[in-house]
Amino acid sequence: FVRCAILSENRIRVYQFDRAGSQTTQFYDVHTEAERFISIILLLCTDKDDRHLGLDDTLRWEMDEHGRKERGFMRTHALDRVKELVLLDVNPVTHHRHIRGSATTLWEAYDPDTMVEYLVKESWSSKGRTPEWVFLQRAAEHGVKGVCRMAWYEGCRLSTNDIRCETTLSQVFNRIQFRIVMEKYGKEIEKFTSVPQLLEALRDAIAAHMGLHKIGILHRDISNKTILLGKEGALPGWRGVLIDLSLAFDLELEADSHINNESTMGSHLFKSSAILDSLTELNEGKTPPAHDYLDDLESFFFVLCYL
Repeated sequence: FVRCAILSENRIRVYQFDRAGSQTTQFYDVHTEAERFISIILLLCTDKDDRHLGLDDTLRWEMDEHGRKERGFMRTHALDRVKELVLLDVNPVTHHRHIRGSATTLWEAYDPDTMVEYLVKESWSSKGRTPEWVFLQRAAEHGVKGVCRMAWYEGCRLSTNDIRCETTLSQVFNRIQFRIVMEKYGKEIEKFTSVPQLLEALRDAIAAHMGLHKIGILHRDISNKTILLGKEGALPGWRGVLIDLSLAFDLELEADSHINNESTMGSHLFKSSAILDSLTELNEGKTPPAHDYLDDLESFFFVLCYL
C-alpha cells in the first residue's frame, strides 16, 4: 500500500491506496488542529518500520557500490520452519503494476541448502473466493497430471482490512495476501522451439484441464501465460503444465455472485465469444452466461491460433 498527504495552506488530508482501492480521511485544519497535523507529517516521514510504509519486510536486498540491487533474499514460512530463499533475479518474472487488484508477482528462487529451484507466487485474492492453494492441494491429492505442484504456502499473510481504518461504507471489498511456493517448470508455452513440442504441451495442458474438471475445478483463465512448457525430458502428462488457479471456480460450492463476477477478469484476448458477448450486455441488466468447460476449451483454441 501507499500512504500520502494532500496539503494546502489551510487543510491536510491523508490518502491510502491499496489492493482494494483507496481510503481517505476527512480534511483537518492545519491551524486549529496543529498537533494532529504534526503527527501526520511525523508518521509519514519518520517511521522506521518498513511495514508501516507499505513495504514487504520478508524481501531483503544486497546493494552494489552504486546503490543498485545486486542480490535478493526471500524469507518464507516453509511448513514448520522459517526458510530464506535466494532470488535468481532481482526482478520478478511477472509483476502486475496496477495498484488496485491482485498484484500478482512471480519470482524465481532457489533453496541454498538443497539447490532446488522454485517458482514463488505472491498475490492478493478476494476474500470469499476459494484460495488457490486449496485447488492445488486437491489436484495433488487426486494425482492430476499437468497441474503445477505446490511445495508449501503461506495463507493469510495480510488483508486490506488489517491496514485500513474504520470506514463509514456499508460494504468494503477485502483482499487477502498469500504466497505459494511451487516447483519450477519450463518457460511459457509461447517460447516453444518446435511444433511437436507445442502440440505435446497443449495436449497435456488440455488433459490437465479435464483432470481438474473431473474433481470439481474449472480453471477459467486459460491464456498463453497460464500454460508452461514442462521440464526438459518430461514424461507424457507433464510436457505442458497449467498454472494460476487464482480465478478457478469450485464446482462443488455455491459462489458469492460478487466474487463470481471476477471471472470477467484475466486476459480477454483468449476468452470465449460467449463470455465476451456477455460483457457488452451487463449494462443492459442481462444475466451473464455460466462459464463452463467449453469456454475454456475455446480459450485453448485461441491460444493455439495466437501461437
